[in-house]
Amino acid sequence: MKIRFSTAPTSTKAIIASAVFTIVYLASASSLPPCTDTVAVLNSGACVVRQSFLHTASGWLALICLVVAVLLLALKHKDSISGRPAPAPVPDRASNFCATCGTRIITGDRFCQGCGAHMESQ
Repeated sequence: MKIRFSTAPTSTKAIIASAVFTIVYLASASSLPPCTDTVAVLNSGACVVRQSFLHTASGWLALICLVVAVLLLALKHKDSISGRPAPAPVPDRASNFCATCGTRIITGDRFCQGCGAHMESQ
């Protein structure tokens, strides 16, 4: 079984990326209080001066990927969201060729559009 990945952006890829960044965000959180909370610092004896870049960046990337996923999903289904019906697919019509000029003839046509030959005589 071959698994092929497309390079096109999809909402599924954006949701997966958002989930990965959310896990990193939650895993990189510190249990220490911020240094601005004096009572907590005095009770614990340690504090966090500022959050790590990994924690901050992964949080923002998780939010951005989630917004992109919603936008891609909305663009994919924009016709149903706006209330417009989706265009109906064109059915495949059987066709044959003109014996005189070789032009493709749609079944039901009485004359060739290329040379004008009558189709019932062929």
